[in-house]
Amino acid sequence: MQTVGPILAAAILMGCDGEPQNGTTSTGITPQPSSPVVVSITSPEIAALSEPIFVTGTILARRSTNISPMVGGLIEEIYVNVGSRVEEGQPLLRMRQKDFEINVLRLSEAKRLAEAEYKDSVRDLENAIALREKQAFSVEQLDDRRTQVEVSAAKLGIASANLAEAQKELDDSITRAPYRGVITQRHVDEGAYVPSIMRSEHPVLQIQEIDVMVALVFVPEVYLTSIQLGTLGTVHIPSMNQTYESEVALINDRIDHKTRTIDVRLGIPNVDYAIKPGLFIEVELMPISRQGLMLSPNATMGLGSSRSVLVVEDGVVSQRTVQVRELSDGRLEILQGVSSNAILVVGPSMHKVSDGSRVTISEHPYVDS
Repeated sequence: MQTVGPILAAAILMGCDGEPQNGTTSTGITPQPSSPVVVSITSPEIAALSEPIFVTGTILARRSTNISPMVGGLIEEIYVNVGSRVEEGQPLLRMRQKDFEINVLRLSEAKRLAEAEYKDSVRDLENAIALREKQAFSVEQLDDRRTQVEVSAAKLGIASANLAEAQKELDDSITRAPYRGVITQRHVDEGAYVPSIMRSEHPVLQIQEIDVMVALVFVPEVYLTSIQLGTLGTVHIPSMNQTYESEVALINDRIDHKTRTIDVRLGIPNVDYAIKPGLFIEVELMPISRQGLMLSPNATMGLGSSRSVLVVEDGVVSQRTVQVRELSDGRLEILQGVSSNAILVVGPSMHKVSDGSRVTISEHPYVDS
């Protein structure tokens, strides 16, 4: 009977690859699993977001009107200059009125003549009716008298309309301010001949209403849902080193398809007329707040909108991809990937673990730097 030698027996016990059998080491000791890594944690936080919107723009007058006389003629007097403050209805310029006054006089006399003819025709008709009752007037003659009354009445109406038109032209020979404002342009002087407003290509004056100014800005369309009428804003005028509190008064329904921006306007009181149209402005809009899921950048890996986080579940780390948006204050808004109750590894602890690592939670809360 043959026996197995001690060396061969040892080789059989260790196996073909030379490794110990039954989970023991070469020394015969069973290995122990590695200890969990102590990590700091954090969770996304639901917070109210109100990101300011920074845009630039221009100061405009509330209203701006190019003034031309309603009637053509020779300018006899201009009552204002550039910079003149005017009230609504205040005379701005006067055309030579002699021609208009003569026309009014001529048409007044024409109306008097028409009135006399009308009265005569009425009197003739009354006489014709009386004669007809005595059978001394034919029906045809009576009809002629009635026609004469109608004709003379129409002539009187035309004469009255012509006189009213002439009187209106006389009144319009004085051009008045359409509203309270300031004269910003004057293009002609006395003695110039100008056509009527219907034929003129060049204005005589320009008036602007500037007791309330308009801050015009163009807001990117991505912020359309963030602003509304009444949204608060701050208007800064660098050249004046002045800042004014305001609110959105108008949002244009039209979006510029070339710049993808929206015309937004805010009002600024300008009682002392210190603010001038055309000034450059910087505007900060304060949209209404909304709820967002916030996370410290120290709990993410990577850059840009797609990043990785380390989620702790049942003491084990799993790596996930999240979609984020960086805010102006440096925080991140989570758009997709984890919920508010997720437990995430944060800070230097992230460098100690990887996907599948076993961890335990640090007793010391993490303080975000």
